[in-house]
Amino acid sequence: MKKLLYILSLSIFFTSCKKWLDVNDNPNSANSSVPTADQRLPPLIAQFADAYESAGTRAAFLSQQLAVTYAVNNNWNLTRWYSNTSSANWPWQCWYVNAAVNITPLIEAAEKVEAWHYIGVAKIIKAWGFGSLADFYGMMPYDEFDDASTITPKFDDGSYIQEKVMALLDEGIADLQKTQGPKAPALSRGDILNHGNTDNWIRLAYGLKARFLNHLSKKAEYDPQAVLAALANAPQQNEQSSVLQYVDESATTSNLAKSALQYQNTGLTARVTKLYLDYITNNYTGAPSNAMQDPRLFLLVPRQADKAGNLILSKGVDMTSDLPKNGPLSYTYNASTNSFNRPDSVYVIMRKTPAAPTGSERIQSTGTWYTERGAKGLLFTNAEVKFMEAEVLFRQNKPGEALAAYKAGMRAHMGLMGVDPTVIENYLSSTSVIQDANALTLSHIMIQKYIALSYSIELWVDLRRMDFCTDASGNYNEAQGVYKGFKRPSHVFADAYPSQTDWPRRFAVPSYEINYNIERVLEANPNADKPTYLNEKVWWDKP
Repeated sequence: MKKLLYILSLSIFFTSCKKWLDVNDNPNSANSSVPTADQRLPPLIAQFADAYESAGTRAAFLSQQLAVTYAVNNNWNLTRWYSNTSSANWPWQCWYVNAAVNITPLIEAAEKVEAWHYIGVAKIIKAWGFGSLADFYGMMPYDEFDDASTITPKFDDGSYIQEKVMALLDEGIADLQKTQGPKAPALSRGDILNHGNTDNWIRLAYGLKARFLNHLSKKAEYDPQAVLAALANAPQQNEQSSVLQYVDESATTSNLAKSALQYQNTGLTARVTKLYLDYITNNYTGAPSNAMQDPRLFLLVPRQADKAGNLILSKGVDMTSDLPKNGPLSYTYNASTNSFNRPDSVYVIMRKTPAAPTGSERIQSTGTWYTERGAKGLLFTNAEVKFMEAEVLFRQNKPGEALAAYKAGMRAHMGLMGVDPTVIENYLSSTSVIQDANALTLSHIMIQKYIALSYSIELWVDLRRMDFCTDASGNYNEAQGVYKGFKRPSHVFADAYPSQTDWPRRFAVPSYEINYNIERVLEANPNADKPTYLNEKVWWDKP
């Protein structure tokens, strides 16, 4: 892997390279001083976001937010919890080849002009990427990943990587608090995520610290006060969230270079699940009433016009039924007959179709807020902060404070999605939201967080920490489980999950490593090439 990463990083991306001659730098060629830190940062953020959000899409398939039309491919396999070495590849490749190898060159360029803010951001991105993907894969190269002389880097366990990540976040905070040198470019020149707002980056770092600390909820060393202390310095308002605004030239352009990652990743084959729809509509065991409709419903679930022009909500794919074994099937629309060729059109595509409808065209899909071409990527938000607070406070037996945080999380997510404030407050004061602190459960909190973290890599972390909807024996238990209704899919990959107590706990090792670095892979985990490796718990998932 290392050799491939090193060569690609030199030939394609903005990384440092050896000078051919020590005379006259070519300003059009990458070397130790070209490009500058502010030129290096935008592609680093973009490539990190690709790795992060692409891992999030995969997590959404595993976490039963997304189903897929029938075809034996990577996405269909993910819905049966089979993350094969091929489906594992892209987040890994995008992170290592496109992003991680460019961090040190950015830092080196920034050091020359005392651009401390760029250094701080680079360290936070490094911590964010490695911390998130270590939770995703369970283990990955860290110490040796960018050593050009090491062709087969060793794998480090996620527990070791988290130690490194926490230190990086502290360093990043310190760098962002420094005064930049007189020749340093303003952070705003290269920052396409927080637009030069150092306070947002510092708050992001504290939020990530809280996130990683909260992952330890099963461990004896779990420290809820440390989580709350970090959260106190994390984003407190939506404006302090780290939100990536994707920019698409128009609704009809065919160039995907600027479009939102979830627009690209969900494509024409993804569908919403019945579980996701049930959570949004309060149709699960122990849910509040559904007397008032969640104002996010039509933003999260696509609709389709019938022949009379009435918009009908998509049906959700029941992952426990026989349908996912060979359906739903894809469908096409015939404008001349104003009809679809299959009844499975009730499972509506996620992309807005037509992209720019005229008054006479039938709406085949309204699309969703996350899958608009020019959507926002909610990379780290105030909503997540509030739901973490709610969880910790609930564990501390502070129901009143937990209830306030639970509502604040919902309010923040709705605000980020652009819901009218009056509508938000009316909903939050309705019976469709828990009003009695003594009636609040961990399930209520985590299901709302499940909605707010749609298509997020962190969603699957929460499911694992909470043991899905199982009891202490690992069996599905509607009464005791947190994620009500979350069951094993009917077409589960039995080789990896032979027992009813087996659940998806880690992603497969990518094919690059299996094919070219297998000795180091098996050195780190002798079971890594076995199907049941997928149900082995990662380090924080064990007591």
